Amino acid sequence: MRRYLFFLAERLEISRSERIAVIALLIITVLLSAAYHLREPAFNANPEHYAELEQMFSQKSAQREAERNAILARYSPEPESGSISASVQESRLHPAQIVDGMDELAAEPARSDPEKININTATAEELMRLPGIGPAYADRIVEWRRENGRFVRIEQLLEIRGIGEKRLEKLRPYIVLVNPEDNESE
Repeated sequence: MRRYLFFLAERLEISRSERIAVIALLIITVLLSAAYHLREPAFNANPEHYAELEQMFSQKSAQREAERNAILARYSPEPESGSISASVQESRLHPAQIVDGMDELAAEPARSDPEKININTATAEELMRLPGIGPAYADRIVEWRRENGRFVRIEQLLEIRGIGEKRLEKLRPYIVLVNPEDNESE
């Protein structure tokens, strides 16, 4: 091995003084590395210092939470007791779960009695009692009646922008087509 190192040094044309310098640097590196790993680190654990840091952390956390709540309060109305938003805020649901819950609520009837609404004579306010029908849809239904006359088939609701097959199936149990002329002839 010694011979191999000698010939390697000769091929690289390393002089004797350079070899001594490299060996000295290697020895110093090994000694410093051993000293670093063998010494015990000084651990200055002052419980008062940590208590002070913990108190500062708690204050900052409370301050950030108050700022966050103030920002959220600007963008969400005050929840009414028993309202959908109050129940959502109390349960702290993920936004995707909130949307799923809203779909389930929209699928339920807007009122408990199964009384059907005549879409040929209902006002916009009466139409808004139907599940999934808000002011915009109610206005569109009234506008369609104004332009085209009364509904002859329930399927004609599909001509109204935003009402598709699914919404129509949800509405079907709650609507009826009764023409005022039919009642007068009886």
